[in-house]
Amino acid sequence: MKMHCKSKIAICVLTALSSGIALNVNASGGEDKISTDVDLSFRYRIELVDQEGPLEKAEASTLRTRATIKTDWTRGFDSVIEFDDVTAIGMDDYNAGAGTTPDKSQYAVIADPEGTEVNQAYLRYSVDKYNGAYGRQRILVGNQRFVGGVGWRQNEQTYDSFTFNGNFTKDLKLTAAHIFRANRIFGESVPAGRHSHNTQLANMELSNLGNGKLSAYFLTIDNETALAASNTTFGVRYAGKIDSIAYAVEYASQSDNGDNPNDYSADYFLLEGAYKQKAFSVGIGYEVLGGDTEGGQGFTTSLATLHKFQGWADVFLATPVAGIEDINVNGSYMVNGFKFKAVYHDFATEETGVDLGTELDLSVSTKVNKRLSVLLKYADFSSDNEAAYASRDKVWLMFGYKL
Repeated sequence: MKMHCKSKIAICVLTALSSGIALNVNASGGEDKISTDVDLSFRYRIELVDQEGPLEKAEASTLRTRATIKTDWTRGFDSVIEFDDVTAIGMDDYNAGAGTTPDKSQYAVIADPEGTEVNQAYLRYSVDKYNGAYGRQRILVGNQRFVGGVGWRQNEQTYDSFTFNGNFTKDLKLTAAHIFRANRIFGESVPAGRHSHNTQLANMELSNLGNGKLSAYFLTIDNETALAASNTTFGVRYAGKIDSIAYAVEYASQSDNGDNPNDYSADYFLLEGAYKQKAFSVGIGYEVLGGDTEGGQGFTTSLATLHKFQGWADVFLATPVAGIEDINVNGSYMVNGFKFKAVYHDFATEETGVDLGTELDLSVSTKVNKRLSVLLKYADFSSDNEAAYASRDKVWLMFGYKL
């Protein structure tokens, strides 16, 4: 479902003309209302990457234009179709990754390839507190540590899938999905942008259990394009809050699945705690993605929103075979509508305890009004092993605008 870039103008015009459409139709002798809403948003970002080693400094200036058409049909049916366009404006000296810009491989990677695509297109049926959807759609499970949309990148990750959501009781919720294809951030023009799947997932949440929420999840990933990404994972998470103290503890176990060439098993651990007030918070975290050097693979999170975890510099998008430990401290402060955030990470391998490096992440963001938001963000990774993980600095300036 790919369109030529010339269609961008048509999308924007149709979006502007269609906003707020409401139609009445007669069904079986009665009058049912069909309503359509059209949303248009823009996200402009400058990203700079300066990485040690042979790669040249990368500079990207990209604009993402998104048009979303939501229609409520009759008797419980609704649909969404969403178009995304990513265009470089001005600075385009960057490697967009995965072979999308073969003539710019001398630059560091900024994974925002140009292109126009259908981001979502699905039909959903809802009854009472249950719904099922079929088509290309966004799937965000929990905090997106295992399944997410990679929303930080300009081209979002979505899934051709069937999904089910059910609120069985006030406190018990189930999310399940069968995924046929993962439409990845690199776009449809390269093989790495579309992974064929025969993947199932289920996530159960039980709220109001003590002072928090218990989650249990099961994923059986069969990636028919990238075989080493196939695995079976089972995990549990408990997160809660007592007065001003928030906490989370999580454990998961993973092993190979499908045609994965590696015979491995690895564990995942998480401990988090934070002291939170209205204007500020301070916290500490310990996250471990286990390794299996004998089995040839570490704990793998191939469908995750990886930018949220283990540092904004995106150094450890793939878990080392020896695993990785991340000890981090973080703090945030809100003043006069500006949110300041800082995170410090210390990385080491899980099996051997070898130091990998440290990272400092800083950001400041504000919402100017209900339509315009601004973000300035910085990441500095200092490596203890330049041969494997090069030191790098990254800077982002981003503006978001919604009509």
